[in-house]
Amino acid sequence: MAEAIFWGAIGVVAYVYAGFPLFVFLLAQARPRPVRKGPAPLPTVSFIIAAYNEEGSIAKKLANTFALDYPADRLEIIVVSDGSSDRTEAVVRAEGRNRVKLVALRGRNGKTIAQNRAVEAATGEIVVFSDATTVYEPRCLRALVSNFSDPEVGCVTGWVVMGADPDATMQKGRSAYTDYDQWLRSCESKVHSIVGTAGCIAALRRKLYRPLPSDVDADVAEALEVSAQGYRVVFEDDAVVYEAGESRSIREELERRTRVIARGLRGYWYVRRAFNPFRHPWFFVDLLSHRLLRWGVPVLLMMAFAANAALLDAPFYRFTFLAQAAFYIAAGLGYVLERRNVRPPGLFIPLYFCVVNLAPLLAVRALWRGRTTAVWETGRS
Repeated sequence: MAEAIFWGAIGVVAYVYAGFPLFVFLLAQARPRPVRKGPAPLPTVSFIIAAYNEEGSIAKKLANTFALDYPADRLEIIVVSDGSSDRTEAVVRAEGRNRVKLVALRGRNGKTIAQNRAVEAATGEIVVFSDATTVYEPRCLRALVSNFSDPEVGCVTGWVVMGADPDATMQKGRSAYTDYDQWLRSCESKVHSIVGTAGCIAALRRKLYRPLPSDVDADVAEALEVSAQGYRVVFEDDAVVYEAGESRSIREELERRTRVIARGLRGYWYVRRAFNPFRHPWFFVDLLSHRLLRWGVPVLLMMAFAANAALLDAPFYRFTFLAQAAFYIAAGLGYVLERRNVRPPGLFIPLYFCVVNLAPLLAVRALWRGRTTAVWETGRS
């Protein structure tokens, strides 16, 4: 029994991180479903920037937005301030050049409610959501909206390049994990559709947007809502943005991932009608393999470790047990050294892998206790 549990758990983990990505990659090569990007008039775009206490970065964000290669008469810029208590709103009024519409909310409402209010004020055919610290390449917006020439496309996201301190253990781990996940999204998009967007670069047809509850992750629920309405959610490789990231420590990154997963689970439950395997077979398989099984990996890892401990009579299983133990010890060592600002190369891999797989457990615990998080705090506030 222990041997069956060990190999079963290891097999599912291997499927999640290697088998499913390989299957999607091969399917994308064999039966691609390209987006039809034929020539079409540029749609009007409402570019929405959610901000909370961003007085130090909002001016640079506006300058970056003004520099986008997109006709000014077809680009509406909206800054939604979620009850900022600093000079964010004053800076927007001063630097807006009469081109920026400010939506100032009273009190803290959370990013999802802020986006709801911004879309109510938007007039563009396409709405694009961005964060206040995200730097867009000049042609990024054109690359995003080119996908909407295809009437089957309802939502588009792009490639996020992580920045901040490139030598930090946490940052190296997050960047590597993000690159892997975005490569997988790119392959999924070539097959049919993806199961989520990046919150700092997400575009969708305004007519498809549905107001969401405050405790739901909009990055997840937007894609689900669009898919439930029968449209594709695709990944645009040529739409590139740069994001410094707010997590300055392992603990902050763990808290961030825990919050994102908890809100993501609420989002999946909120739009659970999209999970019908008969109406949306690809979406069901993708969601199960890319999200739900991946979030179940920590349970599988614990099962594999416990089962392996019962098999130590065999030399092979002694080796696999020691290999697992060494991996987790390396992660712990990486954490201790990171706190002392010592960063040996290679330790970021086991450390961030453990952070990624601890977060789902903490997210489920938070949901079990009824804890919800609607608002967000920046590392700059």
